[in-house]
Amino acid sequence: MQDASVPTITCGTRVRSQPDAHARAGSLAAALISAGIERGDRVAVLLRNDIEFLEVALGIATCGANPVPINTRWKAAEVAHVLADADARLVIAHTEFIPIVESAAAQANVAPLIVEVTMPGELVSALGLDSACTHPTERHPNLEQWIAEHPEPLGYVEGAISDSMGLIYTSGTTGKPKGVARERMTPTQLLAIAGGTAQRMGLTPGGHMLVAGPLYHTSPNAVAVLALRMGTNITLMPRWDAEDFLRLVDRDRIQHAKVVPTMLSRLLSLPAEIRSRYDVSSLTHLIHSAAPCPPAVKRAAIDWFGSALHEFYGCSEAGAITWITAEEWLENPGSVGRPVDGSAVRILDADGAELPAGAIGDVHLRGADYWPAFHYLNHPATRSSPLPGMITVGDTGYLGSDGYLYLTGRSAEIIIAGGVNIYPAEIENALMSLPGIEDAAVFGVPTSADLGESVHAHIVPRPGTTLHPNDVRSALTDLLANYKLPEIHIVDQLPRDDSGKVYKHRLRAAHTARA
Repeated sequence: MQDASVPTITCGTRVRSQPDAHARAGSLAAALISAGIERGDRVAVLLRNDIEFLEVALGIATCGANPVPINTRWKAAEVAHVLADADARLVIAHTEFIPIVESAAAQANVAPLIVEVTMPGELVSALGLDSACTHPTERHPNLEQWIAEHPEPLGYVEGAISDSMGLIYTSGTTGKPKGVARERMTPTQLLAIAGGTAQRMGLTPGGHMLVAGPLYHTSPNAVAVLALRMGTNITLMPRWDAEDFLRLVDRDRIQHAKVVPTMLSRLLSLPAEIRSRYDVSSLTHLIHSAAPCPPAVKRAAIDWFGSALHEFYGCSEAGAITWITAEEWLENPGSVGRPVDGSAVRILDADGAELPAGAIGDVHLRGADYWPAFHYLNHPATRSSPLPGMITVGDTGYLGSDGYLYLTGRSAEIIIAGGVNIYPAEIENALMSLPGIEDAAVFGVPTSADLGESVHAHIVPRPGTTLHPNDVRSALTDLLANYKLPEIHIVDQLPRDDSGKVYKHRLRAAHTARA
């Protein structure tokens, strides 16, 4: 029987004590050094959510190498880009992805060492994969063999954590992912980031946190690894399921969980009788970020989860910039919060002039006082700002008179019709305020008419709901000016990544191709 005082990592029915996980990570670190991996080397990680993911991430960091998680949805060509761009010396991948890694390496003309991680049957079943994934290809070294061959874990290495945090990748929703190469952090910076994250995320030693999103994304990854270092009990979801999320919160008395707005909307799509089955009162920090949350969804989530709901806005380049509590949001609906810890936000026009409160422009930002400087790896983009020490990541929005930030979308997504700027977020929020809509994305499509672009919306009905485009458009007439009314398309799902961001360029391209 597991000692309740010893923190664990749980995934499905598999449970591992965190002391065991740390020991296995130390053995992996020793194996990596034996294989020639040096401090600062990049090690790609292509793994599903499972206990081994956290052990691998910790093991790579323990020897001072840099873990580079790769999106499990990517095809070989996309993986090839990161392998070449990061100059990955080694790849650790689940059996499911070995053919993709082999193909990607060939396409990139690189030859990293590949280490295979055998997939447990329970994980394969939960993901609906072919049972063949439980049998290793045996074409590469196996993680368990490596760990077994190095029974003496590598001990503490001074400065290894700093060396391990030098590179992360952007999500790639607007193009190829860009490597964000950070300056080496000082111990003071590391402590400030860890302390600030733990405090704002509600992590405590002996507490309970749930990983609902994929660990290849920066935010759930960073928080989960920090929780492992702190001795917070960790429950992993192999894949997202709304009712399963509630079941795990109830069963494990979860205090912290990180979600995205799409997840909140799908939780709200559950029938009332299902939601009422589960006790979620243990939650103290239900945090969402990564994509704007429609106000109707946010308000309904606050009605359900109360003060546990927190939100932050940030980016891979500069970390978390603003935070807002549920109480603050009710006083400032639609806002993503105010800057914290010395971070800053300014709104500039296209000529670089600072705009007054309430005026929409490009969002320029600066990370917290302790956040490291960065440059893009092998990429000409600088996203510089005319304001010293600030950058822009392509978002648009405005500041309220009291400093609260409101986002209106991305500059590349602004629709120009008849010479007028139309902000997709405004239309998306109006759509999401209508009953029966679970998800929505608004985008512009070039037209031969003199308007420049036409406005289109793809919407996903809530389960059991039937929607008609004319009815939706009619309902919008009381909420939006006529020139903002979109052409409505009913779809089964939107092309979102697991951080909640929509690949709008795919939607535009599909309509442009049909035009």
